[in-house]
Amino acid sequence: MKNKNIFFVAFITLTCITSFVSAQISESVSPFKITEASNREGVYLSANDFTNGKVSFAHNKKNKKYKFYLNEIIHTSSIKIISGDTVIVLKKDLIFGYCDKKNTCYRFYNKVAYKIINPSEKILLYSRSSLVGGIKNNRTVTNYFFSVTANSSIYPLTKWNLKTVLCKDVLFHELLDIYFQSDNELTAYDSTNKITILNRIYETSKNKFK
Repeated sequence: MKNKNIFFVAFITLTCITSFVSAQISESVSPFKITEASNREGVYLSANDFTNGKVSFAHNKKNKKYKFYLNEIIHTSSIKIISGDTVIVLKKDLIFGYCDKKNTCYRFYNKVAYKIINPSEKILLYSRSSLVGGIKNNRTVTNYFFSVTANSSIYPLTKWNLKTVLCKDVLFHELLDIYFQSDNELTAYDSTNKITILNRIYETSKNKFK
């Protein structure tokens, strides 16, 4: 009975405090875009650097010759940066990721770059687009993923995977079932509180036991 009361209070609190107005995150106009004032084009050497916004081998705006070679098509093990007359080669498995000239963050995982949708939140959400189909009927498909921390494993974004990875967070599991009817809704964004609904309910589930 005590657990049921805790769960009921959590649900009522979320319902009263937070608006249910939400929408799928638009990749073209992401609410999590990092402004140029707080970040620069360059490389995150570690997950800690990413969390703290520390960029290495950054693009010096005075240097017009600056180019990333990510080798994404053939998924090679390294990237190359040309900065002026300097050529820098970095192993993908030894760095976290990078920030491009549009201030969009990416993480390398198994030699593949994943776009980070919500870089300022606890549970990170990622997207990756690929072409499927034949030559005449190919189309772009975007798949979504998550990691519990910046340096933990990346998994396909499903309710089942979230419950499996966060297996001890029972209240979070229950809130997942209340707020999300399908996996397609897991990237929904709470525009009132400026946070993904997934992270909002995760924070609520953790705070209830403090």
